[in-house]
Amino acid sequence: MLIALLLSSLSIFSAPEISYLGSSPALINGLALANCQSLAINHRSEFVVADALNDRVVFFDTLGNYLYDFKLGDDQHNPFGIAVNSADEIILSAMDSPELWIYDGDGRYLDKLALPDSVLPGRVEIDSVDNIFIVNRAGTGILKLDKTGTVLDRYETHSKPIKPSGLCFKQNGDLLMISIEGSAIVGFGQPGQVKYYHGEHGRRPEDFSHPTAALVDSHGILWVIDSFRHHIKRFDRDGKFIDFIGERGLNAGNFYFPVDLKMTDSGILGVLEKGSGRLQLFRVNYAK
Repeated sequence: MLIALLLSSLSIFSAPEISYLGSSPALINGLALANCQSLAINHRSEFVVADALNDRVVFFDTLGNYLYDFKLGDDQHNPFGIAVNSADEIILSAMDSPELWIYDGDGRYLDKLALPDSVLPGRVEIDSVDNIFIVNRAGTGILKLDKTGTVLDRYETHSKPIKPSGLCFKQNGDLLMISIEGSAIVGFGQPGQVKYYHGEHGRRPEDFSHPTAALVDSHGILWVIDSFRHHIKRFDRDGKFIDFIGERGLNAGNFYFPVDLKMTDSGILGVLEKGSGRLQLFRVNYAK
């Protein structure tokens, strides 16, 4: 089943098509996914969800089938961000306190990393050498930590109103910060070095309402979730708007307040929806 693509009439770039594969079950051990904000992929190409209100981490295969889950410790509640490092360890950010929790891939608790008191952590990403990047929901930027929790740098800008919600990396190493205020996308070459601002909040097809997360695929295409418009916008490697995919709804291929997305190396796209409490999986086809 192909999702209908709403194509920009000015675009000459041919974006990949996506086809629906499956979605997560409505109930997992008797509980629906609740207030989920973030999604990760482990080394087995399993999709891993931080199930916030149920204080657990849930694993799915590339068709959306439930695999297993684990509960967090008694003093750990409401996970927000989630990422997986090179050792397949799971890094979770606490929704309501400045700390990170680290578990191994089987759900055994390993460590807690304290963050500065001024930080309210959001979504998390890991780079190739296991540095940790954290959205500061209480600030104007992103923190870079080493794997021991030491703060290395901050990606911030004060030249425009910014309220960061997500982040991702380009193939050249640039960091893209997603913001729900001001420019929707801020591109950093280095901490403190803004290379460009891109995307505005407005009513045009290429404008944003409430962007929350993004990824750059192997072809350099930028995919950005616009949560309040219930779709994903796509831009080419030069930042030109291509199209958007999806529309509001609860049927297969529709989106209802999507919040995060990730793609496997083999081209399986996962889209996590906060509004419906589900994970949908799609195959991305780059064939001309």
